[in-house]
Parts: sequence; structure tokens; C-alpha cells
Amino acid sequence: MTVSASTSNDYVKALQQASNPSASAPNKQMGQADFLRLLTTQLQNQDPNKPVDPKDFVTNLTQMSQLQSTNNLNTSMQSMVTGFQGLQTLQAAGIIGKSVQANGQDVTFTQGQDSQFRLSPQAGQNLTDVKVVISNDGGVVKNISVGDLSGDKTLNWNGTDDSGTTLGDGTYKLTAYGTDSNGDIKQINTVVGTKVNSVAIANDGTMKLTLATGEQVSMDAVREISQ
Repeated sequence: MTVSASTSNDYVKALQQASNPSASAPNKQMGQADFLRLLTTQLQNQDPNKPVDPKDFVTNLTQMSQLQSTNNLNTSMQSMVTGFQGLQTLQAAGIIGKSVQANGQDVTFTQGQDSQFRLSPQAGQNLTDVKVVISNDGGVVKNISVGDLSGDKTLNWNGTDDSGTTLGDGTYKLTAYGTDSNGDIKQINTVVGTKVNSVAIANDGTMKLTLATGEQVSMDAVREISQ
């Protein structure tokens, strides 16, 4: 059997419509104009001997009014959400260029200056055999043994690798973990000091900050703001 190009195209289109029913499905949302048209048609075609009950007519009008009120409320709520997001953006813009302490995994090292970061386990979490792994694009460069950890702890890194060689300037990634009382491995939040470069709203409406390290974090990741 020979299949022509047009037949093949029709077959593909049919498959696409079958896999995406919404593409060919009618719009199921009825607006105020549709409701009013339906009500008018009902009145025009009613049986003169059995006219529409006035109570039913009033009920239909009430439903139409409720539909319009709901649509107006949805529009108003959307406007409020948009306005609130705009206000959040303006407020967050005030921290652009400021120094912050934020939950993040990227830390910057400059030769001659120690890099400082903080380990911040969950409240009430007591961990043992805590370790911090520092890496770059080439892999792991430094392993730091911390021991036990029951609260926040500040650490300094002088930029040397495991062999004692001083590394170059750049951004390095932190990974901290420890063992809890059940013997399970738990990751530990690392808090780094950096600056805020920009603020943006993500697709889900949440606020995102781009740090000087290039890392993006949510607004609630910020622990401290300073000049």
C-alpha cells in the first residue's frame, strides 16, 4: 500500500489531536453573554400554554448575576496579586548591591583573604562526623573535618587544597553533611556572605535573588542584610 505525503500529514495531525484532547475540545467556560443568550432563547421558545415560572426566571437572573460577580471578583483578585508582586519587587530592589548572609552553596575565594562561611543545621539537630567538601569545576579540592555539630558554626577557608597548595581566585561550591542519631546522613545548610546583584520574579510568583557568585536563591534564604 502506498501512503501519500498528504495522508501521512493527516495521520500525524490525528495523532497529535488524540494525544492532546484539549486542542480540539470546545471551550467549556460559559460567559455572561452565553448565559444571557441561552436565557433569551428559552423565553422565546417557551410553550405559551406553559410559560416559564416567574420563580425560575428570577433564579436564572440570580445565577447570571452571581456569574458576573464571580468573574469580577476573579479579575479584582488577579489585579491585587499583580500589584502585590510589583510591590514586592520594588521592596526587594532596595537590597540590590547590599551585602547579605544567605543560604547558598557558592563561596568566593580571593588570594590573601580567607573565605568565611557558616554551617547551620536544623534546630535541635545534633550531628556527628560532620564534613565540608569544597569543589570547583574540576572536582573536589578540599575536605574539612568538623567533628560534632549541634548549632551554627563559622568556618574559615584559606583557599588551599588537600595538598596545601593555594588555589586561584574564583567561586567554589560547598557541600556539608553529618550523621544524625539514627545513623542517617543529613545535609547541612551553608550560609555565605555575598552581595545581591539583581532581583526577579520567577514563573511561580516567588522572588528570586541573583547573588554576586552567580547563584540564584529565594528571598527567604536571606539571613542578614548589611550595607
